[in-house]
Amino acid sequence: MLDSPLTSVKGIGPKRAELFLRLGVCSVRDLLYRLPRDYLDYTRVTPIAELVNGQNAAVQVRISAATRFFRKKGMTMLSAPAQDETGKITLKWFNQPYRSAQVKIGEIIYASGRVLRKNGVSLLNPSISQALPGIVPVYSSIKDVNQRAWRDSMQAALESVWDKIPEPLPRSLLERFSLVPLALALRHAHFPFSREALEMARRRLDFENTLLYFIIMELQKSERLRQNGFSFDTSGVLSRFTSLLAFSLTRAQMRVVDEISVDMRAPAPMNRLLQGDVGSGKTAVAMYALLVAAANGKQGALLAPTEILAEQHSQNFSEIFGETVVLLKGGMKKTERDAALKKIADGSALFVIGTHALLSEDVRYCDLGCIVTDEQHRFGVRQRAAMLEKGVRPDMLVMSATPIPRTLALILYGDLDISVIDELPPGRKPVKTSVIRASKREDMYAYIAAQAKEGVQSYVVCPAIEESDTIECPSVEALFAELRKKLPETRVGKLHGQMKEAERSRVMRAFRAGEIDVLVTTTVIEVGVHVPNACIMAIEGAERFGLSQLHQLRGRVGRSAQQAYCFLLYGVESREENERMLTMTQTCDGFEIAQKDLLLRGPGDFIGTRQHGEDGAGLLAGAMNVKLLEEAARAAREILQQGGEESARLIELASERFGSMLGDIAMN
Repeated sequence: MLDSPLTSVKGIGPKRAELFLRLGVCSVRDLLYRLPRDYLDYTRVTPIAELVNGQNAAVQVRISAATRFFRKKGMTMLSAPAQDETGKITLKWFNQPYRSAQVKIGEIIYASGRVLRKNGVSLLNPSISQALPGIVPVYSSIKDVNQRAWRDSMQAALESVWDKIPEPLPRSLLERFSLVPLALALRHAHFPFSREALEMARRRLDFENTLLYFIIMELQKSERLRQNGFSFDTSGVLSRFTSLLAFSLTRAQMRVVDEISVDMRAPAPMNRLLQGDVGSGKTAVAMYALLVAAANGKQGALLAPTEILAEQHSQNFSEIFGETVVLLKGGMKKTERDAALKKIADGSALFVIGTHALLSEDVRYCDLGCIVTDEQHRFGVRQRAAMLEKGVRPDMLVMSATPIPRTLALILYGDLDISVIDELPPGRKPVKTSVIRASKREDMYAYIAAQAKEGVQSYVVCPAIEESDTIECPSVEALFAELRKKLPETRVGKLHGQMKEAERSRVMRAFRAGEIDVLVTTTVIEVGVHVPNACIMAIEGAERFGLSQLHQLRGRVGRSAQQAYCFLLYGVESREENERMLTMTQTCDGFEIAQKDLLLRGPGDFIGTRQHGEDGAGLLAGAMNVKLLEEAARAAREILQQGGEESARLIELASERFGSMLGDIAMN
């Protein structure tokens, strides 16, 4: 029954089944395992006076006046004034005119939605009911399938197979780890009657998913260790490399270089994750690995996530290795691209640097020996696998500036060896970080303008590109216009992901050249951008970013001996938010911040914000705690060691669940 097509479920017709198919949801099983991305807790009523800006809440109110219609920016808005004993509130709906029939003057209702404290108190796009909704699941958005359609489909699917859901895990595992049966877990994962039931259900499903994932990872690691790659000769390469650099390597960099040397000399292909805090010098270490390949007559490729970063790497490599460096990116003129492809194919290009363009079918290498992927969180395993197909078992170095606590990294990246650069280059000063209250915002921008006159450049990061009624902080477009008006003598630029790649590159080059004083941007500058003269980072709406992401953004400044500053502006006052911001002001250690982020949000959210289901770790995005990950990893190893019928059945199940990833998870 679980393998039945979606159209076998009452209420899911061909049209809706086609929409689900776009998400890769083909069967009832696929649908039921598509768990909610979040839950809204509407199990209790919150008085209007206690509502917190930005949070979701349920209120019990009386409609106090007639509904009103407005038109704004092409949208229709319906508002209904309401109140309880503690205050007044406006219920607001966007493009939902039918709501006017659901609210009548004098009627007492439950309304549940997101709170906005701006020109009074509002509840945005609230649901209306005669009883508290309880815990409401929230599913990933897809065009033409709203949340109600998701919930109706899930409810119907559960009812159609409720008594026919087989239990895939052995009874011994269920008892050993106190796991509830699958049928019960699926029911409460989608429609929990309490927080306790939800936690019990998600723990069971997380354990199952994680166990099967780790079984595949262990199998892949065993397979990799049986394969032969190329044994590189590293003699003399380090001394040559250090003579080419204008700086000395730190002790931590030297330690990692030694680890890479051992890997590259071995017959099995290197498969190493290189972690390092922002500005710790990972690129220099990657350069060494690529030089080892070049010294052995083989090519090296560096895959960067953005054109801005690819150009930056190309410039740095070209200064040292000259014409043996080739840059390949999207949007190149045909003559330029053809010339680059020729050099790659005939082997005269020893250092190939680029973006996703390196994955194109027409890119043929003469003899690819080493691959470096920069900022591995920005690439899915499928992109990395596509690069591996370009060479015969090349060595792989995966770099990440997003620190993950080592215990968690060892579990999540069990098929990779891990190196950590835990030391910054000498002379770097810690970035001084301050929380800026709304009352001091004007003073902060006046300081930024004054610093611009002294030749100091600044970034200002906003969480959105355009203004929104639901986000109470400036957007890139609005702040760009505001600063150009308020700071006429300051050269203000803007950068965001909706701009064309060529325009983004032009703006970034102008900023690097000192032609822009203040760059108003989204997180498009989060990864790897190196502008030593940029010494100020201001972040609007800081509460909308995770700690690790705030640390990444802060890492764009403080890249010279000059003192750098980070200003955090946030609008949601809460104990948790104050604690998060306090962490940012107390330390610049990325691993310490990552540990705090892990404690505040749990490993699933911590990883899931970046992986988003593409990488293997993204499949663990619901994992509740490190203990569960450790238990699942240990159980996976034991199952493979024991062998037998039970082991074979779980391996088969793991292959079915993650079969499409078999060639992807193994970096080699």
